[in-house]
Amino acid sequence: MNSGTRRTRTASVDRRAQRTRFALAEALMTLAPKVGYARLDVRKLVAKAGVGRSTFYRHYADKDDFFITSFAGMVAMFDAKARERGDYDTMLPAREVFAHVAGARAFALSLAASGDFARTQAAREDKLRVIAEINLRRLHPQWPSARRQEAAVVLAAAFAGLTRWWVEGGMRQSAAHVAGLYETAARRVLG
Repeated sequence: MNSGTRRTRTASVDRRAQRTRFALAEALMTLAPKVGYARLDVRKLVAKAGVGRSTFYRHYADKDDFFITSFAGMVAMFDAKARERGDYDTMLPAREVFAHVAGARAFALSLAASGDFARTQAAREDKLRVIAEINLRRLHPQWPSARRQEAAVVLAAAFAGLTRWWVEGGMRQSAAHVAGLYETAARRVLG
C-alpha cells in the first residue's frame, strides 16, 4: 500500500469517526432534556445516533467519558476559532463556549438538574486547564513553567466555576455577561 492510499484511508476513517461523534453528540443533546441525563443510558444514546454499542465502547468507557471528551473537543474547536480573533487574550474561548451553551439551554439545564453537571466538574475543569496551559505556553513562552501552570489552574477554575454557577442558577444572565465576567477575571490573572 502506498502512502497516498494510506492517507486516503486515514482521511476516510477520520471523517467516519467525526460523523459518529457528531451523531452521538446530537443524540445526547436531544435525549437528555427529554429523559434526563441521569436516566439516559448508552443503549438509548447509540440507538438515537444510529451507532453500534461496540463502536461506542471502542472509543468511550461510558456516557460520562463521551460527554467529557465531547466537551473537550468542543472547547478545542472554539479555541481554534477564537484564535482567529484579534482580541483573544484570555486563554479560554469564553464568548464562544458560553454562546454555545446558551444555544443548548435545554441540554445544559437537564444536566444541571440531574446532578451530573456538578459530578463531572473536575474532569471538565482538567480539560480546560490543559487548553489554557497550551495557550499560555504559546502566548507567554517567557513565563516560567510554574507560573503558566498556576495561571492555567486559576483560569480553568474560574471558567468552570462560572459555568456551574450560571447553569445551576438557571442561566438567568446572558452568555455575553458570563463571558465578560470570565474575561475580566482572566485579564487580572494574566496581569
